[in-house]
This record gives sequence, C-alpha cells and structure tokens, in this order.
Amino acid sequence: MLNHRLIDPPREPEKFVQKAVQFLQKHAINKKVFCAFSGGIDSSLTYLLLKKAKINTIPVFIDHGLMRIIRGVEEREYIKKIFPDVVVLDIRDTFLPKIFGEGDAEGKRKLFKAAYSETISRVIKEENCDLLSDGTILPDIEESFGCKITDLKETMSLEEEAALLEKNKTGFVKSQHNLDIEYEVEATIQPVASLTKNEVRNVLEYLEQPLELVYRKAFPGPALAARIIGPVSQDNLQFEKKVHDLVESSVEDYYKDTHGKFMIINNDGEQEPFQVFAAISEDFLNTKVTGLLDGKRTYDLPLCEKGEWDHDKLVQKASQISGYARMLFELGGKSEGKYDVVIRSINSRDARTAKVTKLPIELLKEIKDKILQISESKMVYVDVTPKPPATIEYV
Repeated sequence: MLNHRLIDPPREPEKFVQKAVQFLQKHAINKKVFCAFSGGIDSSLTYLLLKKAKINTIPVFIDHGLMRIIRGVEEREYIKKIFPDVVVLDIRDTFLPKIFGEGDAEGKRKLFKAAYSETISRVIKEENCDLLSDGTILPDIEESFGCKITDLKETMSLEEEAALLEKNKTGFVKSQHNLDIEYEVEATIQPVASLTKNEVRNVLEYLEQPLELVYRKAFPGPALAARIIGPVSQDNLQFEKKVHDLVESSVEDYYKDTHGKFMIINNDGEQEPFQVFAAISEDFLNTKVTGLLDGKRTYDLPLCEKGEWDHDKLVQKASQISGYARMLFELGGKSEGKYDVVIRSINSRDARTAKVTKLPIELLKEIKDKILQISESKMVYVDVTPKPPATIEYV
C-alpha cells in the first residue's frame, strides 16, 4: 500500500484548491474512494475537494458513541444537516463495550485506531474501493512522524514510512488513529496533509461553506474519551456529553454576542478560541493527567490554585510549573456530587502551541453555576495552562 500526500502546495486558498484538485485527479481519477468523514473541518474539506475533483467518493461517518452533542443535537444529525449524502455507520453496540473500563490515555488511542481501521476495512471490501482518503493535517504528520512534512515524499510506501518513523522516533509525541495503518487499497490519499487548522478554515471560507462549519471547534480522534480522565463508563460518558455541550455552547454564545461570530482571529494571529470543552474526572486533583515537557508527553498530577482570579498572573505561574502536568484554578463546587469538571479554552494557530483564552471571570462563574445545577457535578475548575507545559487535551 502506498500513501499519497499533497506536499507544500500554495497557501492562497484559490491556488491551493486548484493544486489539490490536480493532485486528486492525478492519483484518484477513475478510482473509487472511501472518504473517512469525521464531520470536522479537515475531513469536510477533504470530501469537498474530492467532489470538486469529480472523484467517485463514498463519505462515511463512523458513530462509535463517543461523539459530542452540539446544542442538544447528536453529532451524526448535525453532520447530516450539512452533508446529507454522508453515510452514517453505527458501531456503538460493538465499540463501547471495548472502551468501557479503559483508563490509559494511549490505550484509548489504540482502541480507536483499531475500531476505525476494522470498520473502514470492512466497508472498503464491501464497496470495492480502490483508495482511502482522510483529513490528516500538518500537526498530525509532525506529531506522529517526528519530522517536517517536507521530509516526506508525495508518494511513500509503508516500508519507507516505517524507516522514517524509526529515524525520527525521538520526535514522536503521540500516535494518531488515522496514521500508520495498512488497508486493502492501492493507496491512501491525503489532500490536506500540508495544512494547519487555520489554513483549512481559510479554504472552507473560500469555498463558501456555512460559518457553523468554518468555525467548528477542533475535535480529537479519540473523541470524548480524550476528555474523560480515567476509565470510560456509560455513566461518565452521559455526564461528559451534557457538560461538554454546556461549556462549548456558552463560550460560543459569548463570542457571538461580543464579536458577531463563534471564533475570531486575534491580534496574535491565533484562532480564538481554537478549542473549548469540558474535561471530567471523579477526583481531578488526585489523578494524573497529560503534560508536555521538551516535546514529550508526561503524566503527572495537576496543581490547584484558589483565591483571587487574575488571569495573567495565573497563566504566567502555570507556564513555569515544575513537577506538575498543568495548573487549575478552583471556581467553586458543592459537597455532594460525583464528578469534577474542568473548563478548558485555548487559542492557537495550529495546535502545536496554545495560549489560554482570556475569558471574563463573570462568564466562567456563570458557566460554573450552570454546571453545578447538574446533580452529578462536584467541583468546577478552569485550566490556566498554556501548551507547553500542558497538552491541549487530556490524553
């Protein structure tokens, strides 16, 4: 199996689209393509480019049960509204029993990788697909291969990639569910592999896509498993879906009211907020979470600050922490309840580094009060740690 990636195309949206269409027609004309469609901006752009290149494509959304709720609507329904021709495959009954009880961060990633690959392989065989296309983007490549995309060739065999991975293993940050997998196809084809998130949004805007898609928040491959600290269960999954939707929609509403849209490009050229979500744990302060030290993932306890809210001072202190994975600020809580909730909102250009969004304390308190109205809620914190020394996600 070969892997085709569009390497170093023009960055201007119109010229990028032209180059991407040429790339797809070069490798996929007269071929049948399985498009792994997550509903995020990366796979959405991939599918739109395949359509523009007039490639015979089957777009498939895999519903494993760990996707978020968006303003009360299940993600699969949200996606079908924008892309009605997407095929939804429901694997919840077989996948959820496998991940329930898994608490290890890398273990979660491996389970997702296996689930995606098994489902994709089955459909590829049933539909006699020649190629597989997905929304792998630049940070995915760099974190998995430990090198720059310009160190790759447009077409590489799995053997060549294995040698590159071995050569650059010191630069490995984390595995990706959509990389380093072999399928029964001639090749994979990745037209957006050279783009950052911001560049993906620019191209979607050029293609006149709805703003709710253009400004859709990045969502991790392991889905809500990335935001449930420790083992996943039916109980904590349902709670996470509720508080996640509450946090994301509350911050988006604030930006819509303040700036007229869900996301802005701030004075530092960052997408603000790039990601905003809720993470949960039964005991956050005594549970190891991910950090980032010298480009490597670490696992340690978080530090907690209380008292007076001062965003700049807290972020400055968090950026210099040692011996902890990240720093939280306690917003408040109640004696009863089962789950702690952390509000995480960051600004970033491309997810390789990230700053903490400077949300007003009044908004944070308002979100905290809404969370505490849910009976299972216990303590509410806000994560004030940039990347580095913290990762954006919690796996």
